[in-house]
This record gives sequence, C-alpha cells and structure tokens, in this order.
Amino acid sequence: MIGFDLQEVEKIFGVEEALLNKIALEGEIDYIQKFKCDFTMRVATLWAVKEAAFKALDVSEGDISYKEIELSHKPSGRPVLTLYGKAKARFEALGGKEIDVSISHQKSVVGAIVQICT
Repeated sequence: MIGFDLQEVEKIFGVEEALLNKIALEGEIDYIQKFKCDFTMRVATLWAVKEAAFKALDVSEGDISYKEIELSHKPSGRPVLTLYGKAKARFEALGGKEIDVSISHQKSVVGAIVQICT
C-alpha cells in the first residue's frame, strides 16, 4: 500500500509550535529544533510524512495517534519510520514486512510518500 501527502508550508505558519506538540514525539521535536531557519518547513514535512503513513495504513487520524508513528533519519540522512501501538498492529495486520518513506521539499510545498511492502 502507498500513501502520499502534500502540505503547503505557509498554511501552518504561526501554528507550527502547536502542530508540532500535537504530532511529534520528543526525538522528532529535538531533531526539528536543530533547524531554526527551516523550522516551519520541517514541521510541515513531519506532518506530511505522518499523513502519508495514515494513508498507507488505510486509517485516519483518531484510529491511530500521530505519536504512534516516528520519523527518524539514518546517518546518511535517509528517513526511517518506526511504528508503535495501533500503528504497528495495523502494519502487521496488513502483512507489512517493511515500510519505506521518501520526502521532498521545496520552499513552499513539502511532500511525502510512504510505502508498505508485504
């Protein structure tokens, strides 16, 4: 299954702190706060990734918490998703063996694709 999401960066300008607190785990917050000049874009990117994950898992917010999906990065910079709780159970119920994520960002738009491989 594949999930895709785009977010307009300017739409979260001014609410990025509140959004970050709603969707992010502590490690994600620490990572994003390292990028002061790209803070809004990084929050929008995290949101796009989690929305794409909901779509790949074929669920909506409320079925699974944003905080059951964690975005981290390998030393190479490659993004990695880790699932917890209901998100992990849904992944397993779908027969998921691996989950891949790809992220792209421009100045005004960010996007993410999440693929569950069975």
